[in-house]
Amino acid sequence: MPEHIKINLAGLNIDAEYKSGVIAKLCHDYVSDFDVPDISVFYDEKGCAAEARKSGHGEASAEFANIYRQIAEKLPLFSRVVAHGAAISYKERGYLFIAKSGTGKTTHIKLWKEYFEGVDIINGDKPILEITGDGVTAYGTPWAGKEMFQKNTSKTLGGICLIRRAENNSIRRLEGSEAINAIIKQIYMPQNGETLDLTIRLIDDIIRFVPFYELSCNISREAAVCSFTALTGEKI
Repeated sequence: MPEHIKINLAGLNIDAEYKSGVIAKLCHDYVSDFDVPDISVFYDEKGCAAEARKSGHGEASAEFANIYRQIAEKLPLFSRVVAHGAAISYKERGYLFIAKSGTGKTTHIKLWKEYFEGVDIINGDKPILEITGDGVTAYGTPWAGKEMFQKNTSKTLGGICLIRRAENNSIRRLEGSEAINAIIKQIYMPQNGETLDLTIRLIDDIIRFVPFYELSCNISREAAVCSFTALTGEKI
């Protein structure tokens, strides 16, 4: 028999129906208490089975992913989207690193954590971005990749950085279509036409509010210094 868990993600109250006991454990840091949810998601047996076939993961992992997809489909109605990226914080700002899977975004945030005091990881795989008239805020979520780097916290984004592998380290500012083409591949795209249109508009706002960079790098300390100085404006 499915159970329910109440969680708060990116300032939204979410009631999630689940079957696997693992779900409650994974969402523990986000448990909340409220009367009326902003979003309700339900146990979807067929959806979980399809997720398991697609990913090759077990029942609990497939259900966890299915819950994420149901939430992600509805987030644009609340000016929020899920990003595939690694979000970190430094001082009072957040920074989002995006890349193709396996390119090294997790390695890069580990370098920041190792070499720069005061760095914390918000989420290592699927942070939620909230877009308002004041900017873009990155929030931690339980969907944090195999390393499970996550924290129930948030920071206003001071920069977004696309990572590409290279022998030498360099960074450049991206504008307009270059920035859109880079980030659109790393934002969850809903299947519903209405929320898909909203998502496209929100991506335009993200580019308008947040400085965007492309980092070509290896996995050295110098690579981290390269992105750190460009994104934070501080010199090492």
